Amino acid sequence: MTKLVIVESNAKCKKIESYLGKGYKVVASFGHIRGITDGLKAIDMQNNFTPTYNLLPTKKKYINSLRKSIKSSNEVILATDDDREGEAIAWHICKTFNLPLTTKRIKFREITKSAIKKAIENPGIINMNTFRAQQSRQILDLLVGFKLSPLLWKHISRNSQNGLSAGRCQTPALRLIYDREIEINNSKGEKVYDTLGEFEINKLKYEYKLNHHHTDEKKMEEFLCESVEFVHKLEIKEEKETTKLAPKPFTTSLLQQKSSNELHISPKQTMRLAQTLYENGWITYMRTDCNKYSKEFVGKAEKYIIDKYGNKYTTPSTLEKHILNKTKSNDNTVQEAHEAIRPTDINRCIHSCKPEGKVTEREIRLYKLIWNNTVESLMVDARYNSISSSITSPEKHLYRNTQEQVVFPGWKIVRGYEKENKYYKNLLKVNNKNVKYEKVSSKVTIKNLKSHYSEAKLVQLLEEKGIGRPSTFSSLIDKIQERKYVLKQDVKGKKIECIDFELIKDELEEIEDERVFGNEKNKLVIQHIGIMVLEFLMLHFSNIFEYDYTKNMEDNLDLIENGKMLWHSLCESCNVEIDNLSKKIKKERETYTIDDNHTYMIGKYGPVIKCEIGDNTTWKKIKKDIDLNKLKSGKYKLEDIIDNTSTTNNRNLGKYKEKDVILKKGKYGNYISYNGKNSSIKHIRKEYNIIGIEDIVGVLEGKVSSNPNVIRKISDEISIRKGKYGPYVMYINKDMKKPQFIKIKGIEHEDITLEWVYDNLKY
Repeated sequence: MTKLVIVESNAKCKKIESYLGKGYKVVASFGHIRGITDGLKAIDMQNNFTPTYNLLPTKKKYINSLRKSIKSSNEVILATDDDREGEAIAWHICKTFNLPLTTKRIKFREITKSAIKKAIENPGIINMNTFRAQQSRQILDLLVGFKLSPLLWKHISRNSQNGLSAGRCQTPALRLIYDREIEINNSKGEKVYDTLGEFEINKLKYEYKLNHHHTDEKKMEEFLCESVEFVHKLEIKEEKETTKLAPKPFTTSLLQQKSSNELHISPKQTMRLAQTLYENGWITYMRTDCNKYSKEFVGKAEKYIIDKYGNKYTTPSTLEKHILNKTKSNDNTVQEAHEAIRPTDINRCIHSCKPEGKVTEREIRLYKLIWNNTVESLMVDARYNSISSSITSPEKHLYRNTQEQVVFPGWKIVRGYEKENKYYKNLLKVNNKNVKYEKVSSKVTIKNLKSHYSEAKLVQLLEEKGIGRPSTFSSLIDKIQERKYVLKQDVKGKKIECIDFELIKDELEEIEDERVFGNEKNKLVIQHIGIMVLEFLMLHFSNIFEYDYTKNMEDNLDLIENGKMLWHSLCESCNVEIDNLSKKIKKERETYTIDDNHTYMIGKYGPVIKCEIGDNTTWKKIKKDIDLNKLKSGKYKLEDIIDNTSTTNNRNLGKYKEKDVILKKGKYGNYISYNGKNSSIKHIRKEYNIIGIEDIVGVLEGKVSSNPNVIRKISDEISIRKGKYGPYVMYINKDMKKPQFIKIKGIEHEDITLEWVYDNLKY
């Protein structure tokens, strides 16, 4: 008989089993094995929101395997992840396999031999308060999702392939993107001049920036003209000592931000790579709010830093402020039991680590970021001396420049630093004096131009606003993109005609240029459907999706985890709020009227124009770059928003002999569909949008052929056509293999009749 250790991920099993040795078997639950599968039906709201859990059908194989392993062991040890989800998984394992809630529960934050052994020697039991916090969170998410999402289907659109949804944290995350879009639309930026002066000081050229932005060409030109005769005076300030603080230890959100900014890896991918590093024993647990390290690790890191760099690069006070305090923090939102994300072994340095097992070069890139940040965070701040200098200019403005020189590199030594700044040393030798410019350049720029958020910035804002927890940030960002509310895309800037200036000695050159401002790469941009969903939810459920409400809910979940609040009371208050607000909603679907016959709405596959003429209804695609605010305020005409390149934008031209005539676009040009038949109208040289039924009648009546070579149709079998040597008659019926051709002689083709053709046919 063996002792059975149950973890969440199969990837950990072999390594943990090797650390525990004989007498232990390690198996995985592969995540959750039970869930609330019947939606709100599974929640007994009259009985303190008690949920009914069911086994997950997709986990049947793993459940059967766990059952066999439990039966063949003499002791079960629960070793699921040390977070709310892990606690819930452990509880569900006990309930599924009839294990007592006093079953041993071990926790570890790194997969190393010492950490596993220590956990086995110090087991606990399931923390029911932590489980209740998870249960409350799950039910809150169900209440918001299952009660509000159907309202979106009813009032905006329903698409079985990608249904609209609301989410307790998802919607506030979407709101951040929406609010930013409003800021961008309301702030177009200001066209100004950036002016740089190039001055030679002791034979070295320096670039100084003017502390003023001129706003028009005339004033800019006047300033530069005055500069020719102006006496520019250099003033050098006293040296100042400045400090560059060491970076903070990595929490989950900070890791995601740095990984996105420095490595260009998305939050979702960052968590996947970190998971692999954790499961293979390279780093500590990657879901944490804590920015402290264990005392044991800090001691090892101190030795490494001193041995590698020397005694001056860390101090007891520097190390002490980063040591994890096991006592309860006043900030209940921080899980103090978890360390910051760090390497498990400080001696596995970035210069020697190589791919091994499931750790590839991709994981190692992230590991290097974590290793560098960890070592740097435990070192003293970098100290610099700085010299600021200024040069006078016309209009009492100043050119400014600052140079820095490292005094002591501190943490900067890890990744390297500029040891000597020749520009700084040169200024030490210079007294205040008059100087002459070599060149002054003034270029148009756009000031206060707002940009869309990157994924890294959104992670930062989610944390600042208290929306969700770090472990959920990547999934929130992923979800709003999956729903097509937001897309990560490039944003085209605007072309602006610029008149720049360049002053060299006393010659002023005017340079005309056309530049693009506001180009953005891989930014989060809200889509029409996201705007409509967010505005509907904020109109009717603003209380629930206010940032403070969301943050307070997260704080209340922490109170539940700390045993200071009943878990179901939070569910009750949220449910009452939703029900009260839902009663006030009108039944109309969200639409915007373009004119008497056309309405903008969200269709099955996205935004469309609904066209209603009489009893006939058709749908037209719209252009992608439509501004929804302009649309709502009636600033667009129909032709401004219809996508004329779309083959789905058919036009109903009206009725001919009681049947609809539909104008369509095809691969080979325009054509009409009438009475079950299609006819080309390439011969009609008009724009698609202005073709009318009067242009088509000739084709419908057979008087005009859709073939541009056909001059006139006399019957279904006989037509007059254009030829190389003039018009001719072509005759063919269904029984003929080849047509018969008749030369036209002695008669104008307009006068040819059916009788004339029959008289001239060869039988």
